[in-house]
Amino acid sequence: MPYSILLIDDNVELLDLVAQSLRVLGGYTTITATDGLIGLEFAITMRPDCIVADVMMPELDGFQLARTLRGDPDTADIPLIILTAVPQEQGNFAGMASGADYYLTKPVTITNLVHAIQHAITTSNAERALRLQRLATDEEGPIA
Repeated sequence: MPYSILLIDDNVELLDLVAQSLRVLGGYTTITATDGLIGLEFAITMRPDCIVADVMMPELDGFQLARTLRGDPDTADIPLIILTAVPQEQGNFAGMASGADYYLTKPVTITNLVHAIQHAITTSNAERALRLQRLATDEEGPIA
């Protein structure tokens, strides 16, 4: 059974392109949402295998979404990738500190996105918790 990926972005054209590319090239099932609140509802009800979310969205931005997901025991373990146009040096720490597994900047190749999804899906909850703990204590080196 293919992995299900929830894509959340207010840019409908980009959302459709990424969804189609992930279905064709990654073999994933995709679910799409155009704002953070709808995405949060889908995350809670559909429990996707991974979430890819933009930062700058109406209703609930990507960082707020990440903190909300990580704060709920029912969604805390869903792998999360932030995919945004916000430059990495401005948002990388905020994205990772909010609980994202990866912080990728647009434009990104579908190959790199598929790689990040695969890695996020195979990261254990213990590894995720350890990375967040290290980040909180500033012990972790550069983030890939």
